[in-house]
Amino acid sequence: MVYRPNEKTVSSPPFYFRLMVPGSVTSRREVLAGLGATALGTTTGCLDFFRQMGGTGPSQLSVDVTTLPADDDTASAQIARQLVDNLSKSGIDATLDLREDEQAFRALLLDSNFDLFVGRHPAITEPDELRPLLHTRFSEESGWQNPYGVTAPSLDDLLERQRRESGEQRRETIGELQEELLNLQPLSVIAYPDKLTAASTDLITDDLSAGLRTRNDYLRLEATNPDRDRLLVSLFRPTVTENLNPLVPDSRSDRAILDCIYDPLFELVNGELVPWLAEDVTWTELGDTVRATVQLRPALRWHDGTALTTADVGFTYDLLRDTAMDDSGDPVPAPQFRGRSSLVDSVDAISNSEFSIEFSDTSIETARRALTLPILPQDEWNDRTERTSDNRTEAIDTANEEPIGSGPFVYVESSEEDDLILSRNEDHFLHDLESPHEQLEPLQGEDPFEAIEFEVAVNVGVALNDIDSGEKDITAASIPATNVEDVRNNYENTTVLVGEGWEFFVIGFNARRHPMGNHQFRRTVARLVDRNHIAETILEGYAQPSDTSLKRTSFNMDEFTWNGHSRLGEFPGEDGTVDAEAARDTFRDAGFRFDEDGNLIVQD
Repeated sequence: MVYRPNEKTVSSPPFYFRLMVPGSVTSRREVLAGLGATALGTTTGCLDFFRQMGGTGPSQLSVDVTTLPADDDTASAQIARQLVDNLSKSGIDATLDLREDEQAFRALLLDSNFDLFVGRHPAITEPDELRPLLHTRFSEESGWQNPYGVTAPSLDDLLERQRRESGEQRRETIGELQEELLNLQPLSVIAYPDKLTAASTDLITDDLSAGLRTRNDYLRLEATNPDRDRLLVSLFRPTVTENLNPLVPDSRSDRAILDCIYDPLFELVNGELVPWLAEDVTWTELGDTVRATVQLRPALRWHDGTALTTADVGFTYDLLRDTAMDDSGDPVPAPQFRGRSSLVDSVDAISNSEFSIEFSDTSIETARRALTLPILPQDEWNDRTERTSDNRTEAIDTANEEPIGSGPFVYVESSEEDDLILSRNEDHFLHDLESPHEQLEPLQGEDPFEAIEFEVAVNVGVALNDIDSGEKDITAASIPATNVEDVRNNYENTTVLVGEGWEFFVIGFNARRHPMGNHQFRRTVARLVDRNHIAETILEGYAQPSDTSLKRTSFNMDEFTWNGHSRLGEFPGEDGTVDAEAARDTFRDAGFRFDEDGNLIVQD
């Protein structure tokens, strides 16, 4: 039984990390619709198997392992190659399916055109982020909305319960959720790589141990480098120079750049809401409904000088929930921020500076996340609601050239393949705060940057040479772990900042395909990855092995903390290589069969 994509390459428009926005290929919604309602039931993957029972008999299982080429992501390519080798030794016909950045993520996030996927997963900093990632209701949407096609009622129940709960009760539910994730393995976590930032030794980075992970890191650099009028940042990919649309998922370093342009109402820091565009919020519980009454700061302005009011806030929430903003068809939610926008029932303006948000079946603890969305100007976005297809709109398709926000930096200019320039927003509220929240104090530089200039480097080597020569100050994204010792030994004017990484390496299973829809198969494949070996060798020791997706949250409980071994079971081999017979035994224990030649067989 062979499961291989019919096409290895897909023609598509230029990549904006709009990779989940449908192009000329069939969308995931259409693919799932064509499969029928049973494709979304708990028997996902099983019907294919039963339909094949009248076939010609058992044959060796063949799977593709999709990942990025080494030039795009060296570590992902090496992890995937090791997995292919271990699957092959286990009796599976495994093939490495290398696809360029755009095509690899399109296969995962749009087309469901993969068997196994190895790559980097965006940070998960709050358990409710798992709801859009794994809940059945999101399985027809694009982007990081259930790209694995998981349809498990037990997960749905736990994800819904944690949304409604708070305190110790929620913590207990999330403990159950982590146990269920380990058991079902809808995605298998491998390791959390460190954030490795190359920076000029002339740049003061005392408050920046983890590099430029967030907007506030850029502001901290301002405060600690008052003698610099410009910050020169090196990028490794042109995604943010090609597209400045905050509504579509983007690459790992680009979110912080867009956050420099667009402000949220609040930031959530260590479980506390820190006022940003808003200065206060009052919570009210009315039966099963929670209401947040929010007061905006006075005299807020967009970058074009127009007033920012509650009309913009209400419009933003409406747009994120349905970018078509009409009742004539199925809603088209924005792929980015989907989990947070789905919490909101309604937004009502009380005045130009005060409004209320209502939530149902949501605790205050969870509802707070919805107040951290970036606010968009209504005048700029209200003409982008026209549908361009059944499941996308101009709001999703637009490259958002010359964006207007309210953030601490203003868009100046960009070139698609090369650079982006932002200048200081002289009217930003941070410059005038007399009694700022303690989390905002470190962000108030007396002499902030006049501009931040981003430029795309041809490769990592060029970026490092630019920093060492003084042409650049710092990298936005991590450098590969393999470059760290070279920098320390051979680059006199460059240092490497080593900080806690938020993203993680993962094996993603396409549960729509048999036997990937079988959780015993997923668990067994997950055991074929030597997490300790990967962290120490492929990632050069700059990583922490793990098997939980909640490691970077306050819900990483002791029983799920890495103790040197995976809770899935021992790796059936050593030094990253499986012992063939031991690996086959793990599959046999999971109920799989082998032919006399040692090939894992499935019904053809």
